[in-house]
Formats: sequence, C-alpha cells, structure tokens
Amino acid sequence: MNKIFKTEPFYSPRPWGYELWTLSTHRNGQSLVLPEKEPLGQYLDGSLPILIKIIQANQALSIQVHPDDEYALEHEHDNGKSECWYILEAKPDAKLIVGLEEGLDREKLARIIAQGRIEDVIRFIPVKAGDMIYIPHGTVHAILGGIKLMEIQQNSDSTYRMYDWGRDREMHIEKSLDVIDYEMENEAGKIENFTKLETPYFRVEKVTCSGEVHFDSRHGFQSVNVTKGCGKVKTADQELEFKPEETIYIPEGIEYTVEGNCEFLRTY
Repeated sequence: MNKIFKTEPFYSPRPWGYELWTLSTHRNGQSLVLPEKEPLGQYLDGSLPILIKIIQANQALSIQVHPDDEYALEHEHDNGKSECWYILEAKPDAKLIVGLEEGLDREKLARIIAQGRIEDVIRFIPVKAGDMIYIPHGTVHAILGGIKLMEIQQNSDSTYRMYDWGRDREMHIEKSLDVIDYEMENEAGKIENFTKLETPYFRVEKVTCSGEVHFDSRHGFQSVNVTKGCGKVKTADQELEFKPEETIYIPEGIEYTVEGNCEFLRTY
C-alpha cells in the first residue's frame, strides 16, 4: 500500500488505566489501517521496527525494566525494548520513576527487593506536559498516576516487573536483576528543551506547525503522531484531516505537507 493512512488503535485495558497501540504490528496487539473510503479491517502489513502507544495512567504502573535485544531474543523470542515518553497531560505534582540510587549491584538490589524496600532506592523526577523522557533498555522505571503520555518504543512487549504496589500479578525478579543498567550508562532521563531525540532504534522530532511544513520519506516510513491542534496531511493525491492523539502512517518514498495550527511528533 503506497498511500498514507490513519490507524485504528489496538485497545489494551490495564489495572491502572489503558494503552492504545496506535502504530503496532506486534503479535500481542496490532493496529488496523483506517482507509479513506474502504471498510476497516486490514492489519498493518509486515513487521515495523517501532511501536507507538498512548498510555493513560490513572494509577501507578509496576516498577519494571526492559531487556536489550540479545537477552530478549534468547528468553522471550522478542526484540529488546528501549522507549521514550512524551508527556501529553500531567496533574500538577506528577512524577515518574527513572533509575536507581547509586552504589547498587545485583547482590545489593536482590537483598533490598527481598526485604520489600525497593521504594527506598528508586529515583523520582517531576514532569509536566511537553516533557520528553528517554528510557533505554536496562533502566528501572515506572509511570505514576495522573499522567497521559505518548510512548515510542522498539517493536517489543518484553517487560519484567519488579514491584507492583500490592497488585497480584506475576513478578520477574531474576530476569530484572539480569538486565538492569546499574551504572546508568545509557543516559536515561528527561531531555531538556526537547526538539529531537536520536536513538539506535528510532528518531523522534517535535514539530510545531503554524501554516505548513514539508517533509519526505525517501529513506523509510515515517509517522505523524499528533499531540496538539488540528490540521491536514497532504500528498500529491491524498488529503487526510487529523486531530489530537491520532497517528498517520507515511510509507517510504512519499513527499507530504502538514498544514494547520498543531504540534506533532515525527517518528522515523
């Protein structure tokens, strides 16, 4: 299909809120193509290297960590998972968990977890709408309640829970201890004055449009992930209107224009 299109998200309810997988070809949840005129029902083709979600956290998610590609392939038959979070909405005192206190290793952390004291060694960071946070594989993290965000990640569903605030769900302590970046070498955290993030797995740009901006996808597919405002994406033979939190898929080899008063993340 050499046409741009909007997607119909895969809806995943969770104990703490919900996820909308707005651009996904993962086996655990696939987005649908939303053509201009044809009936809905076709899954996205192929296997995209990225997965994009809207996450609504009414309560805290589990404290968790993701593996790298090598570990995930061996243990989960999946990709590793590095991700980033763009904050769409946040209550006034909103916080995230990103990383651990210094001086920990596997043995020390294993004792702390066994004693039920992981809350004593996690790092909290305050966030507000418009912040971007990078969470590479190996980073202990959690989204806390009162936050809606857009997550852009590797195409993976490999998550190891370490602590779940009293909810009765499966934990993955040994695997978590295997994959944690104890030295925080991957430079996780908030990106100040975010305009562009480049990772080994994907690139994300924040674009503010007041009028029109022009792009092309000559080097591979792209997505327009709308965060604010309304407008249109236009090609030589198509025109799609969009509103906040919608995703538009741009196949490789397309020249396109975004028109309107809006903000969006361009991912490629």
